[in-house]
Amino acid sequence: MNSLKIMFRLFISLLLFPLFSVAGTIVYPWRAVPTFAKAGSNFSILFDNHYHAEIDSVVLAGPFNRVALKVDSVVIARVEYDSFTKSSVNNTIWVHVPKPAPEELYDLFVYSGGEVHRSPKSVKVVREFSPSHSFIHISDLHISRQWVGTGDDGYAKELELFDRFVEVANIIAPDFVVMTGDAIHHYTLFDADSTGWGENKAYEADERPLVEEKYKNYFEGANGFSGIQGLNAPVFSLPGNHDSYGVSRKDHLAMASQWNQLCGKRIFGFSYAGTRVIAADDYLGDPVTDIPDTAPMSGLQGKALESFLLENGPGKIRIMAQHRPDRIDTSFIDKHKINILLNGHRHNPFEEKVGATPTLSIRPGTVCRSGETGRWRETLGFFRLFYIDGDQFEYTPPLRFCKNPTASFDELELNLTLSFKNTNDGTFCSNEAVIQNSFGVGFPRCKVRFVMKKGSYKVSGGTIQQVIENDRFSVVDVYTEVAAISGKEVKIYPAK
Repeated sequence: MNSLKIMFRLFISLLLFPLFSVAGTIVYPWRAVPTFAKAGSNFSILFDNHYHAEIDSVVLAGPFNRVALKVDSVVIARVEYDSFTKSSVNNTIWVHVPKPAPEELYDLFVYSGGEVHRSPKSVKVVREFSPSHSFIHISDLHISRQWVGTGDDGYAKELELFDRFVEVANIIAPDFVVMTGDAIHHYTLFDADSTGWGENKAYEADERPLVEEKYKNYFEGANGFSGIQGLNAPVFSLPGNHDSYGVSRKDHLAMASQWNQLCGKRIFGFSYAGTRVIAADDYLGDPVTDIPDTAPMSGLQGKALESFLLENGPGKIRIMAQHRPDRIDTSFIDKHKINILLNGHRHNPFEEKVGATPTLSIRPGTVCRSGETGRWRETLGFFRLFYIDGDQFEYTPPLRFCKNPTASFDELELNLTLSFKNTNDGTFCSNEAVIQNSFGVGFPRCKVRFVMKKGSYKVSGGTIQQVIENDRFSVVDVYTEVAAISGKEVKIYPAK
């Protein structure tokens, strides 16, 4: 790399620095791994306190309310969160969520030493963990494979499709989302032809879009289009084979460290009621110590996932998420009686039984990867929805969020829509929402959020889940069941 390129890279990094979160502040919950927090209980924050400043306060901020958290303790000690890269933090902040906190997906703010550290859409507060819950499985988004415009002024083409998927998913209102790898892409394709292919590819780390911009597109969106953080449910992301950029794909330490720096945790587990979810990385870590070629879960990350299951108990349902469908450690899944193995990598929907449990190994297809127009009927626009009830689960066939995923953005026809009779901005004291479902399956708990003039309200056609009051509005969240191939009206009106 010549000196001019180095200077350009430094200039652009300094220019963009305020736009990007970086490890060195909040590392968890952050980007790839959010957290659930029960109202009235505690959760921990991994925070790298470079200047050893005092933690002044911690706040959750939603679109209509703020919640001040009590700082119970700050443990000053090195905590390693990736045993392969040795990435660590020096502070663990324990905070308490007040019991009246509304259910919401919040931004997390840590105020320390005169600085503000933000982790967007990273804390989901719940009142109770219901044994009956749902999640959406998506995979292989490849956001930033195809670039619209120039490297200096452009955005990921994939966001045009993904933005419309966000609309559908937010109506379905799952409790969480799992994305099984290939969030971004290891090259950037410019000036693609009508099929999403072409020869003008860039692999360089010092030419825009930078890797930071690629991940910013994935998480935050761009050009007015939503990224992952447009979803109103916490999204848990794990790496795939395309999730590195500008570093050698043979340098496993560099690839895994890049993920740590830009996404946070690479190997993780989380609980929701009796459900245990563990997530592995089968590409970025090395094939010797982290995820061995033989018996992949006998390495460092397998030990980390086993520790999670030991600490949290087996629960009722165990789900494992990884990227590849063809490198399954059947000894590990049999030992821990894994019920569901989520994967991706190959872009067509598929399912099979593996191991002795037996384990359902399943992939959803891809929501939005560019370059799939040639075989769009088999691969493009798909997601799956899972329902869990205690120790039982069921799942939908692959669902296509729109009828025509190869159409232009303005012409996409969604299979699930939500519209309001009146503007839903707090200026009215009555309103009507219409959900139109063109899917061949029904949805038991679609969500409608009414933003109303301050007051007391009743609804018909649904059940009020909660009301969030602030100085300006009464925000009324309503759940309603919507049958297959049908419409549903939900009305809200003053209680008196």
